[in-house]
Amino acid sequence: MRGCATLLVLMLLTPVSAAMADDARQPIDLEIDGEPILPTYSRAVQAAFARVENLDRYSEEQLAQTDEWLIVTQVPLKKQVWTLASPRQVEPAPILRGAYIWHFDEPLAAIPGMQAALEAGQIESFSPLVLKKQTPRANPNDPEFSAQWHLENTGQTSGVAGEDINATDVWDNYRGEGIIISVVDDGLDHSHPDIQPHYSSLYSYDWCNSDGDPAPSSWNGHGTAAGGVAAAVGNNSLYVAGAAWEATLAGSMLIACWAGDATEADALSYESDDIDIYTNSWGPSDNGQTLEAPGPLTLAAFEQDAYLGRDGLGNTITWAAGNGLGSNDNSNYDGYANSRFTIAVTAITHMGQQSYYAEPGANILVAAHSNGDGEAITTTDINGSGGYNSSGNVTHTFGGTSSATPLAAGVIALMYDANENLTWRDVQEILVHSARKNDPNDSSWTTNGAGHDISHKYGFGAIDAGAAVALAESWTTLDTEMNVTYGPFFEYLDIPDDDTTWTEFNLTMPLELSIESIDVILDISHTYRGDLDIVLESPDGTESWLAEDHSDSGDDYSNWLFNTVQHWGESSLGEWKLKMRDTGSGDNGTLNSWEVIFHGVDIDFDHDDDGLSDENETNIWGTDPYDADTDDDGLSDYDEVMTYGTDPLSADSDTDGLTDLQEISIYGTDPVDSDSDDDGLSDGIEVNYWGSDPLVYDVDDDSDLFYHFQDCDDGNPEVNPGEWERLNGIDDDCDDFIDEGYNFTDRDNDGLKDWPEYHLHGTDYEDSDTDDDGLKDGEEVNQYGSDPLTYDPDADSDGFHWFLDCDDDDAYRNPALPELLDGIDNDCDLIIDEDFFTIDTDSDGLYDYDEYHNYSTNPFDGDTDGDGLPDGLEVNTYGSNPLWADPDYDEDGWYWFQDCQDDDPERAPFLPEVLDGKDNDCDDIVDEGFSELDSDSDGLDDFDEYHNLSTDPNDDDTDGDGLKDGYEVSVSKSNPVVFDFDRDEDGFYAFEDCQDLVASINPDATEFWNNWDDDCNDAVDDDLDRGSVIVANPAVSGVPYWDAVNQSFTITLTGIPTEIMKTVSWEMNGQDLGGNVSADGQRLFIQAIDCESPDWGLAIALCDEGDGMRYLNVTIVDSGFETKIQWIVNVDVWIPPPTFSESLMAFLGSTYGVVVMLVLILILGGGVAFVGIRMRHNARIEDAYKEFRVDQSIPGAAPEHRAYELPAAPDLSALIAAEEQPSKQGEPPMLASKPVTYTPVYDEEGLPKAPKLED
Repeated sequence: MRGCATLLVLMLLTPVSAAMADDARQPIDLEIDGEPILPTYSRAVQAAFARVENLDRYSEEQLAQTDEWLIVTQVPLKKQVWTLASPRQVEPAPILRGAYIWHFDEPLAAIPGMQAALEAGQIESFSPLVLKKQTPRANPNDPEFSAQWHLENTGQTSGVAGEDINATDVWDNYRGEGIIISVVDDGLDHSHPDIQPHYSSLYSYDWCNSDGDPAPSSWNGHGTAAGGVAAAVGNNSLYVAGAAWEATLAGSMLIACWAGDATEADALSYESDDIDIYTNSWGPSDNGQTLEAPGPLTLAAFEQDAYLGRDGLGNTITWAAGNGLGSNDNSNYDGYANSRFTIAVTAITHMGQQSYYAEPGANILVAAHSNGDGEAITTTDINGSGGYNSSGNVTHTFGGTSSATPLAAGVIALMYDANENLTWRDVQEILVHSARKNDPNDSSWTTNGAGHDISHKYGFGAIDAGAAVALAESWTTLDTEMNVTYGPFFEYLDIPDDDTTWTEFNLTMPLELSIESIDVILDISHTYRGDLDIVLESPDGTESWLAEDHSDSGDDYSNWLFNTVQHWGESSLGEWKLKMRDTGSGDNGTLNSWEVIFHGVDIDFDHDDDGLSDENETNIWGTDPYDADTDDDGLSDYDEVMTYGTDPLSADSDTDGLTDLQEISIYGTDPVDSDSDDDGLSDGIEVNYWGSDPLVYDVDDDSDLFYHFQDCDDGNPEVNPGEWERLNGIDDDCDDFIDEGYNFTDRDNDGLKDWPEYHLHGTDYEDSDTDDDGLKDGEEVNQYGSDPLTYDPDADSDGFHWFLDCDDDDAYRNPALPELLDGIDNDCDLIIDEDFFTIDTDSDGLYDYDEYHNYSTNPFDGDTDGDGLPDGLEVNTYGSNPLWADPDYDEDGWYWFQDCQDDDPERAPFLPEVLDGKDNDCDDIVDEGFSELDSDSDGLDDFDEYHNLSTDPNDDDTDGDGLKDGYEVSVSKSNPVVFDFDRDEDGFYAFEDCQDLVASINPDATEFWNNWDDDCNDAVDDDLDRGSVIVANPAVSGVPYWDAVNQSFTITLTGIPTEIMKTVSWEMNGQDLGGNVSADGQRLFIQAIDCESPDWGLAIALCDEGDGMRYLNVTIVDSGFETKIQWIVNVDVWIPPPTFSESLMAFLGSTYGVVVMLVLILILGGGVAFVGIRMRHNARIEDAYKEFRVDQSIPGAAPEHRAYELPAAPDLSALIAAEEQPSKQGEPPMLASKPVTYTPVYDEEGLPKAPKLED
């Protein structure tokens, strides 16, 4: 029973399972529609995505540890887990629409899935949210200082009096009250007495621990010190004061831990409606080799702060420009300080000069005071023992751009206190105009095209609170920002390496903006980016140095955004130049693409240059301020409004069908009056429809209610477009057609239409037979072609009118008669004897018509000439004359026209072909069939033998010499009809044998050394081992000894045949011995040499070189072959040595001798001096030991052990014996004979290389 129940359940579930399986196979609708999301982001954010998407810039370890990934997709949040990447968890990313954070357990394994989702169009971008450690801007370790000179510099630090932020007068009215400054750093000690009263926990957060308390660890005092510089509570009789000492401070703990893009974005957009200023004294490493920028989310946070923060007025973000001057770092390499949404602040000293660490950069807006020149900044420190000062709540050693940046933030808080309606752009503009030119004699200062003093070191100068607040109090909000993008331009251009010449790219800017900042986005592939100089030059000649040659071996500027403020206030109009060069060597790069984004205010008041201001065009006339001719009628808006009074929004102001330009420039009509001549017709109708003059009144002369230009006859009232058409030859209805309609009527039914009867034929269109000849007019015209106006006769009364009868005078010729074979057209069909075209009465193969008219044969006799051949066969087959009897002269049964030779009975068609030189079968081929026949089987066909070779085709050896004819022709190439001999009877015929009179010379003979070609291979004495024949005395296998000074030396060669023509050359040590050989060259004799007076080459060489092994070579050349023999001769040359006195005098007289003497003198003098000093020193030590009773013995060592025991010298006897034992020398190889083209190998001295000797 249970089994039945189970089966029933399975049966019920099976369809459900199948349905579920079918559903699983259905593709999931991810709801992807609409336009892509990435292009909607700003270009800066897009460039950031392009940079972080490149996974090659991360290590495998970084990717493996990053479980959060930034994704851009249109897929709804709930369906993202169904994409090909299958993330474990998804959540929206901050700031950016369409951006999400995906979580993966195994990030490396997830990358292929994300790539597949990208390729499938499910996502638009993916990049890892790599955690990074933000670096506080370094605090130089300088001496302490107890006064806050940066707030009021009286010269108390020996600095320049007045070199401060100029805030003391401002504090009378503004101290930052109500302004909130968020210190984004490593924490804020809100328990500090100078911070706690104005601290706000509401706007504070700890991003490292995800709680609301940013209190730092004891070692993280950076944020507390920075917060104190900005807004430590003042006028409270405690510690220090900040620049805005009544402002509210908030802490955002971020850089005390590793954080990613999303966390940075959260921190920098936290409570952005209420927080006014975010101050940041951190960034990437300042080592000069780090190129790092904020991720897409942080950049989006910057943009959100600017455009949405403070209820749309925008937040101010201050950023430390960097402390990497010592590493040749540049603030433009820091993507945070390099953003137009941040204010990059550099540092100056109490002297107003650049701090020793402060980085330059085209992005730097202002400078603020900080440590340097031995002085630092006094500010708050962590309570108690923490922070910089382990014994108090104040530090006197704070500094770097980390201190300058919050100082600038404090000044900006004073500006906001003076005018809470300032926008983020207003703040930057005020700082540009109010900054003070510090260090005025510094060479970095220049004046830009707007008249601003500007420096890559100081930006627009030192921040000045007094001047800035004064401007802020009455500031007018800037006009709406305008952003203009050009590019990207894809170049893929190689940058010349090791070249000081600039590569330039030009950009013409047609719009006129008052520039605030410029972004330059570059994508450069380079293996050492530090080699590059990159400059942007304005039409005014101002240069922004974006990158400079420095020590940075990093790769590429990958979609890197450079920002510059150097052109602030300049006009954008004109030619801009992007310049770059690679001044280093060995590393190459390519500019892939570049893009320029201008930011500023539109200052062109008449963009279309039509003479009307944009304001008037917009507010008064409603025209397009960017189009000089809004209605595109050819008249500018100004001319229409000011000159002609026409409507600039309508191309046809009076709506008469003519444009305003046509009326004014072409027709002279009034453009605001539709009927210029007041004749009741509009100007457009007159011009475009009637073609009449719109300036002349139009009349109706015959008063038939039609104008003259409508009436085809304005003098005849019965002719006008309103009349009906009559058959009268007049265009009664003025439609340009005369008597139309009558070409379709036939009132008399004669077969002719009325119109052609009236106009063409002249017949009466109401009488069917105008000439009364019994033929209707239509029959005469259409059928017979006769004249319907003339009566037609029948002269021979055969019942056919003249135009039907081919001969109206002959009653026997008319269309009704039969045709006869008589050469006459009997039936009047214009064809003579046509009935006989296909009749062959005598059945001879020719038609009767052809026999009668063409061949003159008898159409009733099949063989007109009686030669036995039918007329048709002679004409059609043989081409003979059917009127002349054809002969057969040789009586072989073939007529002359069939026989190829009618007088030779051996030649006729179908006779067999024989080998006789005749065309026996009359097929135009002589002796065919014999080309493939070889009757005597000699390898030659009969045809060739008979016709070409004159041999007997039936005899295989025509000349009887034992060689078949075919062999002689094809192989031996001898004459087959001439007998061939073998005179020396060596088995080779004369044509094979090179010497047929000598039996020992033939192709099978062995080659001997005898000056003969024994084997008939056209080479004399080839392939012989001459060395085995030649006998040398002494033998080459030994090592002959020669006492060259006392004995002569002789070598003899034997075994060389006397009949050989040869040349023999001897040499030793590169010296020719030709003068020491016998006449036949086979004996060498060298006299003993005299080294006292050597008088020839070998003697000189041997006397110079002395004893040793010498190579003696003899070369024998005969019959084009070269044989070399070599001996190794042990030559003993004894040279009397010079006396000791001779050697000594020679040495002392040389340069080396003089130098040695001088050195010895110096050494001797120095040694004497050293010994004297040492003895004096030892004496003093000895006296001291005695004075203080010091034991000079070695501790713990007995007297007998105080000396060192040296090891025995190594036993070198074995090495000496091995050196003295003579080595065995192998027998020099006998060189095989070879052609004289052989080229020996020589060493560097020009001598042939010696053979390798075996031990």
